[in-house]
Amino acid sequence: MGVARHSAGVGSRLWCRATAVVAALALTGGGGRTLANEENAPLPYGLIPESRLAARFSEEIEPLWSQQVQRGEFTGLAGVKLAYAAALVPDARAAVVIVTGRTENLLKYQEVVADLVRLKYSVYVYDHRGQGFSGRLLPDEPQKGHVVQFDDYVEDLQAFIQQVVGQKPHRKLLLLAHSMGGGVASRHLQKYPGVFAAAALSSPMHEPNAKILISTDSSCWYFRATGWFRSETWAGWLPKPYAHGPYDEKSNDYTHSPARWAQVLRVEMRYPEVRLGGPTRGWAAEACAASSTLLSNTAQIVTPVLVLQAGEDTAVMPEGQNEFCAALSRNTGRACDGGGPQKIEGARHELLIEADRYRVPAMAKILDFFDRSQAR
Repeated sequence: MGVARHSAGVGSRLWCRATAVVAALALTGGGGRTLANEENAPLPYGLIPESRLAARFSEEIEPLWSQQVQRGEFTGLAGVKLAYAAALVPDARAAVVIVTGRTENLLKYQEVVADLVRLKYSVYVYDHRGQGFSGRLLPDEPQKGHVVQFDDYVEDLQAFIQQVVGQKPHRKLLLLAHSMGGGVASRHLQKYPGVFAAAALSSPMHEPNAKILISTDSSCWYFRATGWFRSETWAGWLPKPYAHGPYDEKSNDYTHSPARWAQVLRVEMRYPEVRLGGPTRGWAAEACAASSTLLSNTAQIVTPVLVLQAGEDTAVMPEGQNEFCAALSRNTGRACDGGGPQKIEGARHELLIEADRYRVPAMAKILDFFDRSQAR
């Protein structure tokens, strides 16, 4: 009976992976098929189409979050209280730990959590210090994104694993990180090797787009040289408070999806305390320093890594992702999955809330990567 169940499970996963590849090709125009032809076809891995997103929030996602997701807080470095959410699945295949990006809150990941739970993964997500529902470092100026040291984020992730994730038995731990979270995750893989069986990085911040001078390099030099001085002031020349508004195709640098952007705004309107503006000078200095640190310590990474690169990213520098994968291959003999960053042509920074034609291929790559990690 056990062998039969195992064989059936493997066959089912192989069929799901094959279906995912075909559907992802269709969404990106492969095989002569178009988005219009695929509009009514099921998406791979049961992913939710934009046309059904609002309805599925009411039917599936919100009930999941109200009935199955547990909310709480844990203690990060230096006593900062950090918010988290956990969706525990009986007999889960593995547990996925989500590390979010700068400005984000855990409710932004409601759809992603639902996608993973549907596929029998337990899921954990938390808010970084200074953002989301977690404690602010500058309580009198709560819209400033600030950190004292970048590795404070890394120690918070390790505290999350020790205090929350590690309190339950899991077959394997998988890592899904986005943007700044990708930089945090990369440093964690270096400082705490072997914790995760696989790490998928979406538009990771291996090099921030910190350009306020002629180039990112010169801007990073400026921030690192002056970050100690008035570190809590805005990083740019002018204040940059929270400014999200209704979706506008021309001005939105993050996603092509009005439907998914509307869900982001819905959370930020309902919970104004999660709104965050631009970073401080201190944050920019630490992000720039972390970029150099993580690129020079790839030899310490033992976990298989998938890097997804957005073709039209303006929030982080794709060159940093290229350098990271090149350094990983050079220093460990193990390349990023697929040989280097997997580029989603035409996509903007927010791959996990992008339009279907970009999100589906991105999620299919992540989920296929996680499928393959089960066999290791």
